[in-house]
Amino acid sequence: MRRLSIALILTPILLLASCTPKTVGDSADGSMEAGSWEGGSAEGGAFGPDGGGAEDFQPPASSEELGTRMKHLVEAIAQDNPDLAKDLLYPRDAYKELKDAKDPAKLWDKKVDGAFKRTVHRLHKRLKGGAPTFSSFAIGPGVELAKVRKSDLKKPAWRVKHSRLTFMADGKTHTIEISEMTAYRGSWYVTKLR
Repeated sequence: MRRLSIALILTPILLLASCTPKTVGDSADGSMEAGSWEGGSAEGGAFGPDGGGAEDFQPPASSEELGTRMKHLVEAIAQDNPDLAKDLLYPRDAYKELKDAKDPAKLWDKKVDGAFKRTVHRLHKRLKGGAPTFSSFAIGPGVELAKVRKSDLKKPAWRVKHSRLTFMADGKTHTIEISEMTAYRGSWYVTKLR
């Protein structure tokens, strides 16, 4: 009887101790970065090291790496060369694993890559004169974990809409609203530029 009562007392304590958040990494200023809780993001994400792969973490809203890739998009628009920003486009192989479609590779070619190229070309044509320079990028306000849905996703994925890229051209500020970005392996990628 005594062993049973000790087990009943210790079980909740052990369970609580195993659920305590642990930091994975801290920023240079000592504050925790978004997504640094073990078992999910600091915002309450549903996945973690034991619940899925690296693609299950909500990416941070900003990073040096994402800023660099956004600069590539501005260069691609300036030079009318979408290939300069290929590192910003959601990877084709990852899309094939994510998208619930009869032929996801063909869909990526048309809806992701093809649409991206057409949009970069249209944005380039709108520029008048001087070369644009990158100013800033802000992730959209509604980051969400999109659920599995027929004809959409085969597995949950972080998505965000209405992100904003700002650049200067001809002494004026220009803003592009990026329709949709989807997370892959801890970074944001464009799935629909406009």
